[in-house]
Amino acid sequence: MSGFHPKPQGLIAGLASAAMLLAACSAPGGESESSGAAADKCTDSAVVQLQDKLKGMSAADREKTLVEEAKNTNDGTINLYTEVNDPTVITDPFEEKYSDLHVSVYRAGSEQIRERVLQESQANFAGADIVELDSLEMAILDQNHLLAPADSPFLDGLTESAKFENFTGDRLSYIVPVWNTTIIPNDAAPKSFEDLKDPRFKGKLALEGSDVFWFASMVNYLQSQGMTKDQAVQLFKDIAANSAITDGHTTTTDLVVAGQYGIAANNYIHRIRELQGKGAPIEFTPVKVPVVAEVTGISVPCASANPAGALLLQDFILGPEGQQAFIDDDRTPSNEQMAESSFGGVKIEPIKTDVEEISEQYSEWSDLWQSVVHASGNQG
Repeated sequence: MSGFHPKPQGLIAGLASAAMLLAACSAPGGESESSGAAADKCTDSAVVQLQDKLKGMSAADREKTLVEEAKNTNDGTINLYTEVNDPTVITDPFEEKYSDLHVSVYRAGSEQIRERVLQESQANFAGADIVELDSLEMAILDQNHLLAPADSPFLDGLTESAKFENFTGDRLSYIVPVWNTTIIPNDAAPKSFEDLKDPRFKGKLALEGSDVFWFASMVNYLQSQGMTKDQAVQLFKDIAANSAITDGHTTTTDLVVAGQYGIAANNYIHRIRELQGKGAPIEFTPVKVPVVAEVTGISVPCASANPAGALLLQDFILGPEGQQAFIDDDRTPSNEQMAESSFGGVKIEPIKTDVEEISEQYSEWSDLWQSVVHASGNQG
């Protein structure tokens, strides 16, 4: 079975010298090398050449070709860099299905993975064959022209929120309000996002305080609906003034279950569904507020040393077996029909979000969000 296999310390030491070259990369949106040179390097890469070879193949022929090439490359090892807490949810069934292949896992936080991939690129080292991390960090790698085009026979079944040019969402975290039905009956639940500033929720409302992506996505959406940016930010300040500011989505939802708060503004549906399955008196439907989907993306770097293995693993993750594995792990898959099923048949249509724009302006969004949170003065 697969396990965690960090790279040798000698490699880390070697990459440390490359880190001095990364002044342009260390901030979100920085370019690690000239755009033209990096883009050319990807166009000429083995993974893009393989993608061209696979075009027009049936799904069965594609799988057979990838298996044969993958097991004869790098001793059949596929290097996966991932932020997921338990990669064996995916890697174990993959290795069971493809017994000649082995997935070597490097697990870390999204920022750590992003920096490592950038450093390896500067050092011309082929480290990751496939990368999985949150979409904001993935967008930075994409801005540095390090990712091959998105390519899988399973793309058509994915929700539109998961589709990007050079990476693909493999799982999503849908953000909605949740309320404790013993404290807030369903007929008293919010009927709009603006309702969250209503005085009836004062002292009962929690607001998770680290959700920059949700905040930026919502402000952009509210502007598209006719608000000015100042009006949208003021709405958040009014909601924050009504709220206790909490730390962590899991903790926040647990506090609603425990009755410390009657309602929380920004919670993950997969966590709500997990707790409902255990009998918790909480509800999130009907969903009457705009829903933001935080995307965890997957991509094959241009420098992949085992592109066949990487594309095969990506197909497995985006296909029915990998998507079901996410459901079994109480996560939300990016396959639209499977996600709807995991929500108990509730259809959720998240708002459109410009991940690249938010990534490029992340520092500004973060500072603005902190001004909203700190203005409330209500720390939970």
